[in-house]
Amino acid sequence: MTAKSEKIKAIIEIMRPTNVIFGSITTTISVLTVNEILRVDSGISLPILSLAIFLVLSYFTYFSIAIAGNIINDIFDIEVDKVNRPNRPLPSGKLTVNEAATLAVFFWAIGVTLAFLTNILGGIIAVAFSIVGFLYAAKGKVMGVIGNFMVSFSFSFGLLYGALIVYYQLLGLVGIPPIIWLYFITAFMVLQGREIIKGIEDIEGDAVRGVQTVARRYGVLTAARIAQLSNIIGMIAFTLALILSLIGITSLPKILFSILYVPGMLCVGGSTILIRLNPENNKNQRKASLLDKIGAFLGLLAFLIGVV
Repeated sequence: MTAKSEKIKAIIEIMRPTNVIFGSITTTISVLTVNEILRVDSGISLPILSLAIFLVLSYFTYFSIAIAGNIINDIFDIEVDKVNRPNRPLPSGKLTVNEAATLAVFFWAIGVTLAFLTNILGGIIAVAFSIVGFLYAAKGKVMGVIGNFMVSFSFSFGLLYGALIVYYQLLGLVGIPPIIWLYFITAFMVLQGREIIKGIEDIEGDAVRGVQTVARRYGVLTAARIAQLSNIIGMIAFTLALILSLIGITSLPKILFSILYVPGMLCVGGSTILIRLNPENNKNQRKASLLDKIGAFLGLLAFLIGVV
């Protein structure tokens, strides 16, 4: 492989495109859902062309800012990754810190510009979201629980972002429907559980930077119990979202939602059981983390398939 192709591969890897594409779907779900709720409840909605523009702008706003956040996170995490993940672009030397920083600024500028093209509220939120991402990478991650919350919040925030910009565009108000809050809690809590499990998995490398994860601060067993509780709260919110959808309380019945409900619940439930049975087993940690990730993905698909 040539040096140029190695560099391109490293750039793609540090962007984490799979995670970013996955997370960006949250804005699509929220924009479509809130637009449909307002159409049914209030008789107002975005015209087809405006809706398409909102979907594209919100998707790539999240996409670009999330990439910038991932890169910044890797810059601050370089010493930890030398222990936990030495083959990553920065610790391996495939990409320099200066190159990574330039990429981060480039994607951040694109994301913020797209957000302001959506509307003024979108731009303000994007700037605030970017600041949160930077603070997480610089300080939040070493603060353990707060760092975990910031990761989960950053991923799930696309659900709130889409709702906020559509509400503001159509009503001139700041509002978020109850169903979106349930979506947000579902995603946030399942990903919170996964982050805590990852903290158990990475306990040795996190000691290098002094990262005060739940596992390092309170022990593996306590961390496992908190991860279980997070998963359970996520499953409860997911179930409430399904119930409200099926009985039509949200003015947005989503019968198709139930298609992915069962496998999503089985994945998160499986993660909860695995980390309960033997939290100190590295294989169980990896499986539990993966199951939470798959469960979150299936949950997002359930939210999406219910409104399209």
